[in-house]
Amino acid sequence: MRRTIAYFAILMPICLVFVPQQVPTALSIPPESSYRDDGKVLPAGDEMAALAEKDPVAFLDACLKKQHREVQGYSGVLHKQERIKGTDNPPEVIEFAFRENPYSVLLKWREGARDAKSSLFVHGENNDRVAVLPKIVPIPLDLPVDGAMAQKAGRYLISEFSLRQATERTLKAWAAAKDHGNLRVEYLGKQAVPELEGRMCYRLKRTCTQPEDDDVATVEIAIDAQTWMQIGSVLRRDDGHLIGSYYFTDLQTNPTFDPATFTRASLKK
Repeated sequence: MRRTIAYFAILMPICLVFVPQQVPTALSIPPESSYRDDGKVLPAGDEMAALAEKDPVAFLDACLKKQHREVQGYSGVLHKQERIKGTDNPPEVIEFAFRENPYSVLLKWREGARDAKSSLFVHGENNDRVAVLPKIVPIPLDLPVDGAMAQKAGRYLISEFSLRQATERTLKAWAAAKDHGNLRVEYLGKQAVPELEGRMCYRLKRTCTQPEDDDVATVEIAIDAQTWMQIGSVLRRDDGHLIGSYYFTDLQTNPTFDPATFTRASLKK
């Protein structure tokens, strides 16, 4: 009984900190993908490299086709560093598991954890709230997907985690710039990327004609040459200052997940 009271006393101020403040509402659930596959045959051989150089928008479109057709889930390790609300945060190393249907994300911090040790989101369960295991006490909390803690934790919500969504965001921004006649993308080649364990990737760099959200001036992406997934992204200001870097390593596509993977029990494992 005394232990329960002690935990409650500790947990109360944490809950007050994590109560959502008056912040702009973002996505509360993963949105249905607006991308529609036209069913066309995918490029083959060296066609992807040529497409990346000549038409990066068509290149990204081909990447999404392949992901929609072939990828149902994956696991790996995310190496992330971000600037959030004017603060440069330390690097984070996060073990993750993801599946598309139902949309499910399990995150476990190996390094750089701030408020949470692990978090779980499964669309359609838990009232579409995130189950979070705080660093301070071993008691999971159910929090809004877009609440104060989520806004503080990263530039993207857990409901925006998937690599497919990352490519969709990139395609949307690049297609809009192309429509306005100001898309500037340099194809850097097919290269082994050190930050991705030497994995061969198509690398492209976009320079914005004027800074976009959060003063983003350049965006570099690395598309895995095998899966065509966007496994590397780096965003910088015009002075070169880092806004966000994201590298997905140890990537395993379409793994067979243990039935308990996307359950609350996994938060403490």
